[in-house]
Amino acid sequence: MRYLQSIYNHDLFHLFIITSLVCGLEFCTASAFTYIPPILLKAGISESLMTWLMGCGPLLGFLLCPVVGHASDRCRSRYGKRRPFILGFCLTIIFCLMLIPQSESIGELLHAPKLGLCLLVITCVLFDFSAQACFNPCESLIYDVCKGTPQENSCFFVYSFMTSFGGCLGYLITATDWTESFLSNYLQGQEKLTFIVILLFFCITLCSTLISANEKIYDSFDEQILFTDTQIIHSIFPIEVLKYVIYTTANSVKTIITMPFVLRRLTLAECCSWSAIMTFNLFFTDFVGQTVYNGDPSADEISIERVRYDQGVRAASYGLLFHCIVGALYAPLLKPLINRFGIHLTFSLSMIIFALSMLVIYFSRNIIIVNIMASLSGLGMASLTSIPYTLVMTYHANREIYFVDNPVIKTRGIGTILGILDSTYFASQILSSVIMGYIMLVFKSTLSYIVTSFILALLSLWFINRIVINRHQLQELMRIDQ
Repeated sequence: MRYLQSIYNHDLFHLFIITSLVCGLEFCTASAFTYIPPILLKAGISESLMTWLMGCGPLLGFLLCPVVGHASDRCRSRYGKRRPFILGFCLTIIFCLMLIPQSESIGELLHAPKLGLCLLVITCVLFDFSAQACFNPCESLIYDVCKGTPQENSCFFVYSFMTSFGGCLGYLITATDWTESFLSNYLQGQEKLTFIVILLFFCITLCSTLISANEKIYDSFDEQILFTDTQIIHSIFPIEVLKYVIYTTANSVKTIITMPFVLRRLTLAECCSWSAIMTFNLFFTDFVGQTVYNGDPSADEISIERVRYDQGVRAASYGLLFHCIVGALYAPLLKPLINRFGIHLTFSLSMIIFALSMLVIYFSRNIIIVNIMASLSGLGMASLTSIPYTLVMTYHANREIYFVDNPVIKTRGIGTILGILDSTYFASQILSSVIMGYIMLVFKSTLSYIVTSFILALLSLWFINRIVINRHQLQELMRIDQ
């Protein structure tokens, strides 16, 4: 413990409070997305269509997340640059958390089951987009608050810990069987009770971050970039706002296509790594429910197959819980490991362990072994939620060196750069959903989830070893290209 304290700054309490919303967001996504795929399947949506729907939110994020980063960099609200966007996304999340468990009841109340189904689909997609797009202004806020402070080199390792800790709490909630409790019976189901707990916890973390973040409105670099763009953002007319969104989206797509050499290599590694992990995270509960427990989500409510499936989902939640616990324990060790072994070896080792875990899960039908392997996969998650962001901070702080092949991006704020990185995360989810939707149509087996994760993890290793980690490596690579 003393060794870790010597590496990390002692004054971490404020940083933990600032990143508490990240914990709340991960708590939301971990717990809600344990239930959302089964909820969609129980509503009568086919498995292949469900995987396609899970890709709609990330598609919106891929297109709009750079717009959010671009707009927040130029926001001059008296409440700060990032907090207005955080509040907007969080209010949307709260709205969706209230509607998702009640959509079927609303349809029955209005004698329109199809309307209830449409409401369920729309709120699930909107929740998916908002919960994950909200990470962008949160990441930018962490960077803004920690820039130039002793926590600057440690902030994203704390961020990684808080995301894993939020996942721990989320999967712990879903792994607990509350079906016999008074509140569960009163609310007519464990799912509705779980969503109320999610909502309360999320509101607490939201208030903690918004109140504690001592955010600067804008600094000298922000003042410089404010005048490199149009003044459309300041207009109150809807048509001008629409023009701004279209203009910024097109500009963001152009920025992604023409991104600097170092970002291109980093995003390729991140895309493959996230695709592997997201395929596992999104569909692991369904895999355990159907393949390990031999359940059927489309069976009658009181049938043995349906009971087995629900038991499998709860058992898989423990695996995802241990996945997050291992990630939370591993996150504080990443900084000393990187100092000793370097980024390439530390990052690669995490994904090698993830790939081996998928291989064991494929051959095993023992829930204990499956959950142990699921827990080890948390090493890859911890690396992905810290190392790329730490590298981006280095790139942005030395943008004259690392972005020399793209002069335009030198004038961009950190929100735009993080938006590109977050778009890669969304692209990985789209890739996972599209691939899995097609593969499920062809093979009709949940084993394909694990095989796909394994192949993508192996592919990510090649890209990880091509990441640029210092200026000397960049100069050598550019000399070779010339």
